[in-house]
Amino acid sequence: MMILRTSPPSPFGRMVKIAADVLGMSGDMTVVAADTNDPDDDLRQQNPLGKIPTLLVGDDVIYDTRVILDYFDQLYTAKHGTSILYPGTGMETIRLKTALARVIGMLDAGILIVYEGRFRPENMRVESFVDYQLAKVTRSFAEIKAENPTYTNGATPTATDIALACALDHYDYRKQLDWRDYCPSLASWMMDFSNAVPSYKATLPDDIEPAEWR
Repeated sequence: MMILRTSPPSPFGRMVKIAADVLGMSGDMTVVAADTNDPDDDLRQQNPLGKIPTLLVGDDVIYDTRVILDYFDQLYTAKHGTSILYPGTGMETIRLKTALARVIGMLDAGILIVYEGRFRPENMRVESFVDYQLAKVTRSFAEIKAENPTYTNGATPTATDIALACALDHYDYRKQLDWRDYCPSLASWMMDFSNAVPSYKATLPDDIEPAEWR
């Protein structure tokens, strides 16, 4: 039995939960809430970085979202002989993983913007730092817009698909920016994703604002 330490608003923990469901592993995983701000939460003993998501598997502790997704992929591929999260071979897989790194980098930048406002006193906030992080996000959206993605993977999204859906919802949840201003076609992408992937709606944060696809 696996134990996932995370919190409902975390887009990274949500990626893991959706991936587990897509791969048929949800029944083998228990989700236990974690509070990264609480020094008494045993998360810090389980993971020295005190970060979520953290996956406990017997005596092993697995952390960093991409490492957990790779672990799931290894389990699934060993059993079924094919990959859902990273389909293809060679450079095709590398491109998928690069696109995943782009989405996670966009999320990291957005979270740093939130932290700048949450933890730094107002008179000490550095707008140039916020602008620097925001530029990472807008450049990434420009690339995605140029790629003109459409969602075609049905109930078996790739890891990159899962990450993108979670990232777009997280931007809406934290309101760092309105991604529709940068890549409006992703609204259609989100509609197709949400209609095809059952765990999309089941894993939404409770207090996220409504949207056509939620």
